[in-house]
Amino acid sequence: MSRDEGFLLESLTPDFGHFIRASRLIYRGRTPFQKIELFEAPGFGKTLRLDNVFQTSVGDEFYYHEMVVHPALIAHPAPERVLVVGAGDGGMAEEVLKHNTVRQVVMVEIDADVVAFAREHLAEIHRGAFDDPRMDLKIGDGFAYVTEAAGRGERFDAVILDLTDPIGPSRPLYTVEFYQALAELLGEHGIQAHHVETPVTRPQMFAQLVANVRAAYRQVHPLLQYVPLYGTLWGFLNASQTLDPRRLDPDTVDKRVAERGLTDLKVYNGETHRAAYALPNFVRELLARPAEPIHLDEIDRFDPITALTQATENLKVVRD
Repeated sequence: MSRDEGFLLESLTPDFGHFIRASRLIYRGRTPFQKIELFEAPGFGKTLRLDNVFQTSVGDEFYYHEMVVHPALIAHPAPERVLVVGAGDGGMAEEVLKHNTVRQVVMVEIDADVVAFAREHLAEIHRGAFDDPRMDLKIGDGFAYVTEAAGRGERFDAVILDLTDPIGPSRPLYTVEFYQALAELLGEHGIQAHHVETPVTRPQMFAQLVANVRAAYRQVHPLLQYVPLYGTLWGFLNASQTLDPRRLDPDTVDKRVAERGLTDLKVYNGETHRAAYALPNFVRELLARPAEPIHLDEIDRFDPITALTQATENLKVVRD
């Protein structure tokens, strides 16, 4: 193999992980916040890593983006104003903008370099979302934006979070206080959606992240979806004071999909909506156990996957 070829490894625990083969290094550099790499990988196409952690790929992004966005937005009868936090590749905004009810998407991303990089290299994922007239892109800290907007009394129909793992600058966005501020933005009838890691290889983190959200909302419903690039079953979550996406039957979901003008969906439909909320027994048991929520003044002690990041760095085969 050439210098640009090799196996990209990622640790999911200190003892378990997965790899993909990179056929070509397209870009490697640093932003003010993180290391950024783009590889060409057989079966995945262009594949993005941040700080040695797989983020998204052209070949499988729909597994993730569709199942974060659509179960939540379809559960809302008419989402018009949506907040997206993170998601610098534009994939979440692209899925949100498919809904013909949406009049504005406010997207807050801390790393301007990731957005610029995505504009140049990941058009197959964002599909022009950054240039949609309904898009209001703000470069800044998501925690600060949310708390300030809640203080101003702003309202959103839905909030989509697409954050890196809970280390580094994303850590405050995994706290009870952040979810309470989001709940203020959403009021009684809004809905929140985001990932909560995986119950398979990070069960305690999964349970703790769900516990955080339960401290702020009355309706909290995890859902599961396999994501090939992540190498395991991945956890998502919807939260609301009043909306319960599980109550929608497949026919109602499919009717709303048609009415919203949603096209080019590769995973999401009425049946996959219903199936995603069917939790295996081991997940039910995990969520039934007590789990301590994470508060803002405790995040210095909440760093559960630093060891995994370091392990990935040590294992990587494609060298700098």
